[in-house]
Amino acid sequence: MHDRRGSRIRALIRYTKGFRGLMALSFLLLGAELILSFISPLVLSVTFDSVLGSKPLNVPGYFRALINLLGGVEYIKERLWIMAALSVGMTVLSGLVRFGRTRLNTRAGQGSVRRLRDRLYAHIQRLPYSWHAAAQTGDIIQRATSDVDTILRFNSGVLLEFIRTVLMVFLGAFVMFTINDTLAFITIGMVIPITAVSVLFHRRINRLLMSQEEAESELFTVMQENVTGIRVVRAFGRSGFELDKFNAANEKNREMLIRANDTFTSLLAVLDLLCGLEFAAVLVTGIILVVRGGLTIGQFTVFVSYVYTFFWPIRGFGRILSQFSRTLVAAGRLEEVFLAEEESGLDEGDTPPLGGDIDFNDVSFSYGSVPVLEHLNMHIPSGSTVALLGGTGSGKSTVALLLQRLCDVGSGSVTIGGRDIRSISKLWLRSRIGIVLQEPFLYSKSILENIGIKRREPDRAEVEAAAKDACVHDDIMAFEDGYDTVVGERGVTLSGGQKQRVAIARALTGESDVYIFDDSLSAVDTRTDAAIREALRSRRRGVTTIIISHRITTLMEADRIFVLQGGKVAEEGTHEQLMAIPGGIYRRTCEIQGAAAEGGDEP
Repeated sequence: MHDRRGSRIRALIRYTKGFRGLMALSFLLLGAELILSFISPLVLSVTFDSVLGSKPLNVPGYFRALINLLGGVEYIKERLWIMAALSVGMTVLSGLVRFGRTRLNTRAGQGSVRRLRDRLYAHIQRLPYSWHAAAQTGDIIQRATSDVDTILRFNSGVLLEFIRTVLMVFLGAFVMFTINDTLAFITIGMVIPITAVSVLFHRRINRLLMSQEEAESELFTVMQENVTGIRVVRAFGRSGFELDKFNAANEKNREMLIRANDTFTSLLAVLDLLCGLEFAAVLVTGIILVVRGGLTIGQFTVFVSYVYTFFWPIRGFGRILSQFSRTLVAAGRLEEVFLAEEESGLDEGDTPPLGGDIDFNDVSFSYGSVPVLEHLNMHIPSGSTVALLGGTGSGKSTVALLLQRLCDVGSGSVTIGGRDIRSISKLWLRSRIGIVLQEPFLYSKSILENIGIKRREPDRAEVEAAAKDACVHDDIMAFEDGYDTVVGERGVTLSGGQKQRVAIARALTGESDVYIFDDSLSAVDTRTDAAIREALRSRRRGVTTIIISHRITTLMEADRIFVLQGGKVAEEGTHEQLMAIPGGIYRRTCEIQGAAAEGGDEP
């Protein structure tokens, strides 16, 4: 537990890298501000006791030196405006120091958190595909927003309040003992029980805040899933179910917040009681000392003002610990992301031409303990078009993941042109493989930017040529703004077929040695499917093409078809060869789809 807390504290320190100088300077200005806050009340004490009254000057040596510098008590008595000017001057100086401290602290806090956000986002970009596949989007968003904002509040305010409290204890103790030892002992002595109570409550609040953060993360996830899947929610009439699901998560989050706030409120109540008892003890003792002549009215007035100044930050120590607990929880959640190992060797390796034959040699692969591919062997000649057919879980999409090295083989090897792809730079490999997924992701940008996303400045001629080959050019030109049409988040303004064809056009831009179409023609009709495949054949120019599909009409013209079952190649050959296998998987699938087409189910 202590090691975990220590690692989180070290993480908070790392987050301030590059801005520690500004933070240190703001702490120095805070010290100056506190010194001025302790000196200012002495002006009132001297005015009451020695300037307007006749008592001898009884103040700390540093303030006596200031009075002598101004001409001494007798000189000031004849010029009362000096004390008024001194009071105003200290107020102005204190305001300037506070302004400088706030400005520096804000710059340091915002700057350090901006750097943290940049690091976090860059790190998430470099995490492997397996991490993203297992992570929940809502949870990631919460960590990158809510948890980072908690760090910001700590750097910009809570840390400064903690430094203020520490400085207040030491400066306050020093100044109070220069006025009266008895009252100083009473005041400083109360710091011990206040600190003890705050620490005890801190432990409970820390546990509650951890549970509340988890509940809030669950709430974020439910909301994100509902918003991104709103079409499914509406289509299947799940609005009521989703509302109940959200309400349950929201209620859990509310309950955890109430429990944490109730605990914090109890802490403040106890601290208020202790501070009230302390202030009453100071008042009673101070009055007795004034009556007995051991304390002047001016000194008593100044001391009481110090007590107010002293106990306000001390009372807030519990709140500081509460915020510190929340910050440690946030830092721990961010560190879980930072400790996730980044994908290695992204730009390490060779950058050879990828136009050779592709071979899967005795490849086995598992997702955790679940085997997907078992001793898979496939030979894909360079420049050919091959097709993959298989049931759910047969490993079709895993083949694409392995070829792009989004996952690495468990055993065996994948080679291109006889070279093991593990010796090739991942960035180079992925840049030379154009892939289209069944559920394409489109950005909330124009169609031009979505298709030409491989370039910082899209080439309109290249984009239009790719759109024509993907049979989506006419659809785009039918929009009022043509290629400048903004498609909305996730391409919501386009139909399923249009989104797939835009994604196909995106894959066709630039130069690729391999094309992978992972069930990416499922949302287009058979006529458009045929037109796209014809366009691909005409522009392929030796590019190896891998088509993954359940639709026989999409696969039948491939040079070679692999039928996967149980992570292995169950059948292999051309359409005619596979149709000649009695009772074969491919033949049965073709017959079933043919019967469905005759019944009018084929799109």
